Amino acid sequence: MTLDQFRDLAEIWGGDIARWPAETRGAARVIAAGEPGAAVLREAAAFDALLAVPPEVTPARAGRVSLAVLQRIGNGQMREPWYRRLLQPASLLPAGTLACSALVGLWLAGTLPYQHSHEALAAIDAVFDSSVVTVWSPQ
Repeated sequence: MTLDQFRDLAEIWGGDIARWPAETRGAARVIAAGEPGAAVLREAAAFDALLAVPPEVTPARAGRVSLAVLQRIGNGQMREPWYRRLLQPASLLPAGTLACSALVGLWLAGTLPYQHSHEALAAIDAVFDSSVVTVWSPQ
């Protein structure tokens, strides 16, 4: 294990080697015995200590913040009624896709012949056969 790998593991798992994956603990203890490894562990332990301190939030501050969030939500919904959101382009995209699919399906149903003649089968082959594209494409 290199010192960079040790530093990466310390940033991921923290300053306590006992929390690290079992397959890396032995090599990590060897690097932690030296001064550069110990410095990395001290830095990670100091950061762990910062994260371990719970924030002090008074009930009055929590109430003010929650009221401000509710007011912003309320103001955002009052600016635009719900029925105007339905007419935005993003909400019309699924309906437009469904309508186009239905139109293409109806067009294909009317265009493709229902007879089982040789000409009808050749027309269907021309529509759905990928080799036709290679014959018609410029070479």
